[in-house]
Amino acid sequence: MEQALKPGGVLLLVLSAVSPVLSVFVGGSAVLHLAGSGAALAFLIGGVLAALFALLYAELGARVPGAGGVYPGLAALLGPGVAHGYMFMTLVTAMPLIAFSALGLAGYLKVIWPGLPTVPVALAGLVLAAGIAVLNIRISALVTGIFLGVEMLALAILAWVAATAPRAAMAQLLVPPEFHWNSFGIAALGGLFWCGGAVYALYFVEEMEGGQRTLGPVVAWAGAMSALVIAVPMLVLVPAMDVVPGIYGSETPIAAFLERQASPAVAQAVSAGVIAAVFNAMIATMMAFARMVHAMGRDGVLPGIAGRAARLVSPATHAPWGATLMVALAAAAAIGLGERWLLILTSGNVADYVLIALALLLARRREEPTMWAAPAHPALPLLAILVTLWAIQSFWFDADTGRPSLLLIGGVFLLAWAAWHARRAAGTAPAMVRTREPR
Repeated sequence: MEQALKPGGVLLLVLSAVSPVLSVFVGGSAVLHLAGSGAALAFLIGGVLAALFALLYAELGARVPGAGGVYPGLAALLGPGVAHGYMFMTLVTAMPLIAFSALGLAGYLKVIWPGLPTVPVALAGLVLAAGIAVLNIRISALVTGIFLGVEMLALAILAWVAATAPRAAMAQLLVPPEFHWNSFGIAALGGLFWCGGAVYALYFVEEMEGGQRTLGPVVAWAGAMSALVIAVPMLVLVPAMDVVPGIYGSETPIAAFLERQASPAVAQAVSAGVIAAVFNAMIATMMAFARMVHAMGRDGVLPGIAGRAARLVSPATHAPWGATLMVALAAAAAIGLGERWLLILTSGNVADYVLIALALLLARRREEPTMWAAPAHPALPLLAILVTLWAIQSFWFDADTGRPSLLLIGGVFLLAWAAWHARRAAGTAPAMVRTREPR
């Protein structure tokens, strides 16, 4: 993977993976169902936390950069066993996330062409996304940038419709009339999840101009921009939606609001933006997680034929085509799990922030040098630990989805951690040391 991508191209890939329109339409609707008018406060809190926690990703990546994203830093600072648990936990959530996007793409296309079969369209979307993901990274970034422009235009139209509609006072929405701590807690965590995404920048460091020297600021900017382009439109939307009777009870509240307030032509234009957003997110997330799988193969984490396939790189495009194929096949298989299992597998990963926080607390205590350091230390890592505890508590009391998700994903982490120690006892454990310097 020798093609250099400018930092601006990495920002485009991050925003494409975060997918502002998808986060607003899908994530925003879910948060509105949970918190009603409290969604404004949920996204305000979530957006601020996402921007702050991006600084932690930035420091970890600047300390130990690599295509593996977070796990090289965890391996160096917390040990290979923890990193081994983290990477398999991430894979268990990443593949269903891509599958969820593929099914979402099929669902939105069926609104336009009702006769389309869901699963074949989802699989076709995965194939097309994988085809773009294995292009030269500059070309892939250009394609995702074009799609991102379409979805940002759709988001601007949606925000303009909301800004020109009758609206409630923001002050009353920031103090929700019916405040239930647990449901609001999950809603705020949803705002954090949908506004986050700075981690995607870490996967592309080996292909970015400046590499380790520029990674910290790029990740910090990616976090701020992701939070801004998602939280701000929600803060514009919710006051306008709050004056529309029964809107929060709609299956898709934001789409229903748009249909009532705008013309059919405007609604169709925004729907096209949603389709572009879903497909764009598939491409960018597939590119990111393929680089993680490639790094796992290169570092000896994946044994045998899987490791050899993950290391395959195209001599023409320098893209990790073997790892991309593995990601696409795993996502295609995940489609067969069904919507409930996909939701369980993608919703309960709460370990990122606490692991990164602990790693940075240790690094600062050891006074290890770094090319970029997050401000407000140790306040930010401690805040991340508190938010993680809050997330565990909130998900645990959600017996339908949150608790099974916590148990399943936490179980995967522990099994993978134990597997590394078993491999160490057998003398076959991977060291997970980066084998070459980033650009």
